[in-house]
Amino acid sequence: MAYSEKDGQVILAMSREDYEFLLVCLGLATSEFLRTNDLEDIKTVYSLLNRLNEGNPNYTPYRTEKAAK
Repeated sequence: MAYSEKDGQVILAMSREDYEFLLVCLGLATSEFLRTNDLEDIKTVYSLLNRLNEGNPNYTPYRTEKAAK
């Protein structure tokens, strides 16, 4: 895994396996927020997942406005 910064942006280079594990970790966080009914944090995680996957043709974005209901 590699970390660098450029123009105020953090750039992470990671293996596919690490990326998939990161998504699992974020999914676990989301499930905990769902369990506790913490809708604002769910919306925040969904938004982060959407930004992490910008440009990914195999990703279906979460609708964050729906999560806030």
